[in-house]
Amino acid sequence: MGIVWNNPNDLDRQFAEVQAEYDRKAINWLTVLGERVVKYAREHGNYTDQTSNLRNSIGYIVIQSNKVVHDSFVGQTPPRNDPQSQADAEMAHQRGLAYANQVGATIGGYKTYLVWVAGMEYARYVEAKGYDVIQGSGDWVEANARKLMDEFERHLKAKGK
Repeated sequence: MGIVWNNPNDLDRQFAEVQAEYDRKAINWLTVLGERVVKYAREHGNYTDQTSNLRNSIGYIVIQSNKVVHDSFVGQTPPRNDPQSQADAEMAHQRGLAYANQVGATIGGYKTYLVWVAGMEYARYVEAKGYDVIQGSGDWVEANARKLMDEFERHLKAKGK
């Protein structure tokens, strides 16, 4: 059986459709993974976060072809339900997003990336003292890399996700 190819535009169109589906699924899967690593970081951080600013600054962005296509810096609650705590939480979210965008700007190429960060400037000092802010979530990803790649492969093969 042979393939008859009469129109090069058909091949270009089909390639573009396959690429668009891959891009969509990569964004979807990295968004789910981002939620998982942020949840892990927030739940397993072994430091006392009196203001909740450090945990509120943890979040992620998904970058595709040098553009942020998804971000998430919400979900943590302030320690008190007062206007100042709400403002502090929003400030922490914004600092996290700004730092993630800064880190994302250093990544080149036309690929799809997940970038998760702790956006408060003192996060690295807390980790340097031996506390887990986000390093544990990175360790979790590395320890589960094979499983995560298998999940991504299944996600790519799934219809319609």
